[in-house]
Amino acid sequence: MSGLRILHLAVFSVLLFGCSMFGGLGSNAVPPMLIQKTAFPPLPSNLASKTFDLKTDLIISRTGSVVRAELLNSSGDPKWDSMAVRNIMNWKYSPATLNGKPIQMRISQVAHVIYAPPLTMILSQIVCTTAEEADSVFNALQNGKSFDSLVSEISPTGSVINSGYLGEVDIRQYSEEIQKELQKLQVNSYTPPLRLGIYYAIFMRHQYARIEALPR
Repeated sequence: MSGLRILHLAVFSVLLFGCSMFGGLGSNAVPPMLIQKTAFPPLPSNLASKTFDLKTDLIISRTGSVVRAELLNSSGDPKWDSMAVRNIMNWKYSPATLNGKPIQMRISQVAHVIYAPPLTMILSQIVCTTAEEADSVFNALQNGKSFDSLVSEISPTGSVINSGYLGEVDIRQYSEEIQKELQKLQVNSYTPPLRLGIYYAIFMRHQYARIEALPR
């Protein structure tokens, strides 16, 4: 797979120079796509002013989770390397497919690590399973239907907690495409449908965080 993909993390940005897949699966195989990241740990003082490349060997499950992560080279700090691997294990991918069916896949990627400050917003999301469903939800929003009610009606099980409320989110965890749309987003407005792995998401931006009631 060729080309550059820019991935911004909460503390550092990562450039993935495409990805290579193992196993000779042929043209009917679609590699996994990274859809959500967690921040790398803070750099130790001896690395803080440096940029460096990490070569990774990953196994991505049929559900898009990382089941194994190995660094093929070192940052120069074994402790940081170990923490970086633990964080990579929390990355989320869209599943690889073969003839349209999810499969486990081993991939290699090269990450160029540089410093980048966090960029936070207070967000909610509606998750849709198809592009057609997402377009229908977007039209309903434009016609005045409430965001919260559509979350309950549409989003897959597990995505409706707190009516889709995500709270304060560092948007650098998302893809470059989603980041660009979110940076244009005004308070109390929402994005068009955006590809989020195998799903489609519509994000709404809030001015203030919700105050959750404390249990009695």
